[in-house]
Amino acid sequence: MRRFGLVVVILVMALASISAHAATPWVAPTLTVIGGALDDLSFDDFIEESYRLYLLRSPEGVSSSGLAAEYGILNDALDNYSESFVEETFAIESLILDLLLPYDRNDLSEEQRITYDIAAFYWDDRVRMQDVFDLEYPVHFMTTRSLHGYTEFTLTDAHPFSSEQDVIDYLARLNRLGIQFDQIISQMERREALGIIAPRLVLEWATNGIWTLRTRATRSHPFYETLATKAAAIERLSPSQLQVYLDAAATAIDQVVKPAYQRLYSAVTRQARMAPDAISLNQFPGGGEAYEALLRYHTGTDLAASEIHALGLREVTRLQAEVRQAAGELSMPESSTMSAIFARAESDGGMLYGEQAVAEASALINQAAQFILDSHAFTTLPEAAVIAVGVAQGGYYVGPALDGSRPGTYYVTTSGSISRYDQPTIAYHETIPGHHIQIALAQEQELPLLRQSAGFTGFTEGWALYSERLMHELGAYDNDPYGNLGRLQYELLRAVRLVVDTGIHFMGWGFEEAVEYVMANSGDARGTAEYRVLRYTVIPGQATAYMVGMLELLDLREIARAALGDTFSLADFHDIVLGTGNVPLVFVRQLIDAWIAEQ
Repeated sequence: MRRFGLVVVILVMALASISAHAATPWVAPTLTVIGGALDDLSFDDFIEESYRLYLLRSPEGVSSSGLAAEYGILNDALDNYSESFVEETFAIESLILDLLLPYDRNDLSEEQRITYDIAAFYWDDRVRMQDVFDLEYPVHFMTTRSLHGYTEFTLTDAHPFSSEQDVIDYLARLNRLGIQFDQIISQMERREALGIIAPRLVLEWATNGIWTLRTRATRSHPFYETLATKAAAIERLSPSQLQVYLDAAATAIDQVVKPAYQRLYSAVTRQARMAPDAISLNQFPGGGEAYEALLRYHTGTDLAASEIHALGLREVTRLQAEVRQAAGELSMPESSTMSAIFARAESDGGMLYGEQAVAEASALINQAAQFILDSHAFTTLPEAAVIAVGVAQGGYYVGPALDGSRPGTYYVTTSGSISRYDQPTIAYHETIPGHHIQIALAQEQELPLLRQSAGFTGFTEGWALYSERLMHELGAYDNDPYGNLGRLQYELLRAVRLVVDTGIHFMGWGFEEAVEYVMANSGDARGTAEYRVLRYTVIPGQATAYMVGMLELLDLREIARAALGDTFSLADFHDIVLGTGNVPLVFVRQLIDAWIAEQ
């Protein structure tokens, strides 16, 4: 206890010496503050201030975006999930929409009208999603999608480490984790009182990760190791100072973090014992309406669940025929099952282990960057770099920090083994010309922050899947027939998702029915198919955005090509699609129509 007291004294002294020149602690802007700040603003100022003040409600989001310095605040807080805070956030979203709509669109410039339409769509979506909130599961197994998982990502990846103040902020976050986890547990209990408990398998799958962070030895705990590794690179932090901070982190992990994970584990296992076996949103009151709202939110279209299901069935048939044709060209029997074809591709292509996967991803990023330059398919490319980083469970991308402090990052799986033949397609999707080009370009344009950073799933994921197809069309797979099979496998998977996601939440499929469909039609092994089905269970509608978005972009490209004939330029098409920042998918059609008319 004397040692802990000394640590506290040293930390207070350090904070006092730094704070005279540092930012202020995070404080969430209230409904009253935001209402006053947005009163009587010009249109441009309203768009900027409303979004910035809204983002400030999420300190973890501010850290991930790299906006803390611009806001003048510390990275010292965790997101607030208390019921009162959530209700106030809902009121703020409704207020911003109410204040936006009276601006006279006819008085705005053409560029301002685009911003108005995007902002109106965005804030209307936020208000619509309030009705879906209770049907979103707070705790599950997907790291950046569950509430506790997002905090884990914040503490291991998003929190900055450029100064001693960042270290102090990190310790403050560790010491606040218990409060946040109690809020998450309260959200679970509130839903339970409404008769909403996540499916049993979802909760069971969540327990392993929670238990690991409860039981891991303190000085090999991910939060301790993150601080030890990243703080060591701070130039003005001496080894003795670092050790003081590490001792404080160990105390926080023992006294705050691990007990918080224990309480969360107890809450999850308790609910798992009474949780439903059914996985569909339809099992809950209002689930059907909620699912249609989620489809609109993720796809950015008004396609009904029945239309998406039918589209998926058609695309599965088309893509399986293409897979069999590609397999025949590799002397595989075209009558083979999907699983046999892809197992052969995996066997022939070989496996990657641990850091081999990171090295392969880095090489693929460099190759794709050069290939895109040589193809002249783009006239504008982002300045921000993209790197590959190994994690236990990867396969996702996080955009650069807006302040330039962090590059775009492709997280690659390094636990176990991964197949080599499909890695080009994943890299193209996540980095170049996929997510990295689209997201980094949006950030680097002179646009309102909302258009730089707001996410619209149908556009973002549609572009990334379009990028996989684009690399094939440009010839990236010409000398890689197994890589082309990997491309077809992933495009087929996106078609299977249309069927399975709607099958679960619209048609009421059970877990086994959904798993068997995935296995039979995508070629996945059972374990992979189970993961996919539970992913679609915990984020309903999100998986449909990929194929819907890609098909819309391909359709618009062919419309433009037909209308413009010999004057059509693929690079110009890409400039139009990506040159307006982040937009709902429905607005891309308006942009292309306007471009055609102008040409």
